[in-house]
Amino acid sequence: DEQGRYYVNDRRVVNTQLETLKEAVRRAVGGNKDIPFVISADGRTPHQAVVTAMDAARQVGITHLAIATRNYTPDAQGPAVTKSTSTPR
Repeated sequence: DEQGRYYVNDRRVVNTQLETLKEAVRRAVGGNKDIPFVISADGRTPHQAVVTAMDAARQVGITHLAIATRNYTPDAQGPAVTKSTSTPR
């Protein structure tokens, strides 16, 4: 989120340390490291927080990573996903 906090499966991770995030990701994926892993962040999320999430996924062994971005406009009712990219396999 915009404060750099992490959520895995909509549950907030207790702190922003890389090791804590990696453990949360490990628990979420179990032994299946080939499942789709999506990092979702809006424009207010610090760039470093996104990079750290990508690094955590890589260190855990995630092989399919996608990034979803959202744009917010003052006249819109809510977020709209505008872009999604994936890492090559």
